[in-house]
Amino acid sequence: MLARSRHDPDAFAEFYDAYAERVLLFLVRRVLDVDAAFDLLSETFATALERRHQFRGSSAEQEQSWLFSIARSELSHFWRDGRIERVALARIGLGAPELGDPEIERIEQLAGIGELVPALRDAMAALPEDQRRAVELRIVEEHGYAEVAFMLGVSEQTARARVSRGLRALARRLPKPASVIETAA
Repeated sequence: MLARSRHDPDAFAEFYDAYAERVLLFLVRRVLDVDAAFDLLSETFATALERRHQFRGSSAEQEQSWLFSIARSELSHFWRDGRIERVALARIGLGAPELGDPEIERIEQLAGIGELVPALRDAMAALPEDQRRAVELRIVEEHGYAEVAFMLGVSEQTARARVSRGLRALARRLPKPASVIETAA
């Protein structure tokens, strides 16, 4: 589908339809925020559309892997910068679509967010105080590392280390989601 989309615009719509829900669930399970995940989804597909001529694969597995690598890159930018840039959307002249409450509830249900909340709450409570507070400031309240360091009275490097250790500890304690890529076929 992706290779065809270079010459057939309808093929990109098919590509979107084939993978959008899987990518969205992948993102929601990682950011635990449907609106942010939907914005990341939009940016992922805008980037895929913009770069579709760079895709060199020939199979559905390869195009899916290529798409998920873009999604992981967008997710990495989001965690690093604390915001969604919307660069690709702007370059192709699109705005991020808005979701209503019914769509948000459906996506949360599909992603199993309700099941993650108690586990996340318990995992956060089990963190050492310094890591828990650093994660709360950086991830929940979305402060930059310099602000986190100032609020905690530590160096920026120490703040980064606390957030990193806290996120690794959370990842070890939370239930592992089924692999999106494995369930794609």
